[in-house]
Amino acid sequence: MAEHVDLNRLHPVFRYKLELILRDLTDSGWQPHVYSAVRTTAEQAEKVRLGYSKTILSDHVVSVVHMLPEGRGAFTEFHSNAADIADRRYGWNGLAANKNFQFWKDLGRIAHKHGCGWGGNWKMRDVAHVYLIFGDQPAQTFGFA
Repeated sequence: MAEHVDLNRLHPVFRYKLELILRDLTDSGWQPHVYSAVRTTAEQAEKVRLGYSKTILSDHVVSVVHMLPEGRGAFTEFHSNAADIADRRYGWNGLAANKNFQFWKDLGRIAHKHGCGWGGNWKMRDVAHVYLIFGDQPAQTFGFA
C-alpha cells in the first residue's frame, strides 16, 4: 500500500508544477503516485546506506544548497525540491523494472513540459525522479572579487 506524502512541505512553485505533472499523467491513462518528496538529512542518509541513493546532497533534502558561479568572486545560491513518482499499478516492478517503460518516458516528457528536470536524463538514470532547482536570492559576492 502506498503511503501518503505531504506535498505541502514542497516549495509552492514545485508543488504546483507537480500537480500539473500528475494531472497530465492521469489524463494519459496512468495512475501516478508520489512515493517520496521531502526527506530529512537522516532519511536521505538511510537511503544512501541502503543503496537506494548515491548522494547525501539530494534534491529531496530541502536544506541542501547548490551554488552556481557567476563570474569572479560571485555565486548564486539555488535550492531544489524533488519527488519520486511511479504508476501505482507497477511501482518499480514488472514492466516498470525496464527503464524504457512507457510510463517513465511519459513522466520525463511531461516533467520537461512543465519546466522540471527528470532523473531519467542522468548518467545513472533515476527514472522516477522529477525535480526543480530554483533561486530565491540575487547573486552573492565574496570579498576578493
